[in-house]
Amino acid sequence: MIYLGFLLHLYQPPQQVSEVMRTICNESYRPLMRLINMRSDARFTMNINWSLTERWLRDGYSDLVDAVRVALESDRIEITSSAAYHAIVPLIPRSERARQVLLNDDRSRGVYGKSYHPVGFFPPEMAFGPEVVDTLKPLGYKWTITDDAPFSALHGSVPGTWIPAVEGFPVVLRSGMWSNRVSMERNERGEMRGGAEMAHWLIDGMSDWFGEEDGYCVIAMDGETFGHHHKGYIEKFLVPFLDTLSSRSDEIRLVHVKEIVEKFPHKAAGVPPGSWSTSREEFLRGDFYPLWKGHRNEAHDLLWELTTLAHSGVDRLHQMLDQGLNSCTFWWVGRNPGEFNPMTLGGIKMLMQLIRLGNPEAVEKAEAIHSQLVGILGPPPPLPSGGNGPPGSPPRPRESPGAKVPARKKGV
Repeated sequence: MIYLGFLLHLYQPPQQVSEVMRTICNESYRPLMRLINMRSDARFTMNINWSLTERWLRDGYSDLVDAVRVALESDRIEITSSAAYHAIVPLIPRSERARQVLLNDDRSRGVYGKSYHPVGFFPPEMAFGPEVVDTLKPLGYKWTITDDAPFSALHGSVPGTWIPAVEGFPVVLRSGMWSNRVSMERNERGEMRGGAEMAHWLIDGMSDWFGEEDGYCVIAMDGETFGHHHKGYIEKFLVPFLDTLSSRSDEIRLVHVKEIVEKFPHKAAGVPPGSWSTSREEFLRGDFYPLWKGHRNEAHDLLWELTTLAHSGVDRLHQMLDQGLNSCTFWWVGRNPGEFNPMTLGGIKMLMQLIRLGNPEAVEKAEAIHSQLVGILGPPPPLPSGGNGPPGSPPRPRESPGAKVPARKKGV
């Protein structure tokens, strides 16, 4: 038996223009989800980054959110997790990796409900490296995926009856050959190949490879391939493809990728860094992520330098928030509610500076709150130049070790 996993990756960047978004929704997302929800034999694995769901909600495409929820509830799709805004996980700072994953799941679960419980992880652009496993294992995921081209370049062949595992973590290999045939191959007339032809070709090829043994194949591509990149490809390819799989169900079974992970054995094997856009030649010269951090690409170098500066700015904002939340800002108001203590003033100044830098839209509201505080506490005193407390401030009252605490009245 051939076990076929079919993964569709749906993503749009947060800065995508509205007209393009409208076109893709009409040409691809809507007819794609309609097909999936109307076919009981549909078993797709799907990645939808929060970046896209957020745009659907913002731009009025709630019908697509509902369609995904229906497909999840009927088990027609298996959902994966990912980085919320499609960051290249091995390349971003360590502190951002898990944060982007947790953000993706928290926001998506809030929209799609209890049926959103991913066990697999789709690294954006299938960009894999040891950083991916280090991020996912503590978070409880069960598998991830990358392209098989780097693996093949390193080991000489790819498995079809077992799954490579890195530190005990399964890394499914996408078939770059079959995926590219589905998404790009044309016949002698320059036309995209039909789904029935491709399905027969795939089944016969896999059967020759596996013989009597069970094996698997995972194909994966952008969901926008169907209807947007290739007009009419849902009707010309997906419908006859699914029909052919059903007609040969004694030889091939369309399953969620998690079912492949559960069925086939895992074996320790080195899975090298790379992506689904990394060619064998690029891998062999150590250019693992050529489209995002290419060797001798000066623009990439400058963009990552800019990214480092931006991330340093975020770290600085975090530090300012940490400092502004110090307990003394609040303690002095509790100790002397009618007095504007310099310690409270210093904390307010830190918080106000943070708001001006990180949330400028809220400055007017923050200034109104500041005015209310002045009305309650009186005019602000001069801010001391340094030290742990205002000059001459009394020691903080503490409960002496032997002090007796008055007994609480019953029911209080």
